[in-house]
Amino acid sequence: MSLLELHHEPSPVVEWQPGYGHGHTWTSFGLVEADIAPPQSDWRKRVMRRLRELMRLRAGWDGYCSGPVSVTTAAYAVAILDSSMRSHTNPPAIVPSNGGAVQLEWHEAGLDIELMIYRPLDAELSVHYHDGRPSIEEVALTTNFDRLSDALQELG
Repeated sequence: MSLLELHHEPSPVVEWQPGYGHGHTWTSFGLVEADIAPPQSDWRKRVMRRLRELMRLRAGWDGYCSGPVSVTTAAYAVAILDSSMRSHTNPPAIVPSNGGAVQLEWHEAGLDIELMIYRPLDAELSVHYHDGRPSIEEVALTTNFDRLSDALQELG
């Protein structure tokens, strides 16, 4: 399944300012057309369905000015899950957040795992253990998802 199936309309080029100035505009990096792992597991089908719903949200869905989840943010979420989930892992609850962000949550097996994805290469992981172990609080994730994989493995 290609990420184009997340978004059934032609995808505009996503542009952003790199933050260090000089007025350069950068474009998205092929996430939209990249092939990803086949949808063999139940969790993946459910995640794709939910992300498509969140990409169709109307502007102002939250009573303010938030827009839908972007194609690139959804693609990044899928890439993170593809690298971290096992075929038997339960799918996360997926909720939109302001500014087009998306939060993925698992609350089971004595764990509360929350992954906030703001945009590609900008995510934060929090894990709260009910057995007294120290929590992981808002650890920045960009390309290494080992901490998420480890937490998800504890779910069984």
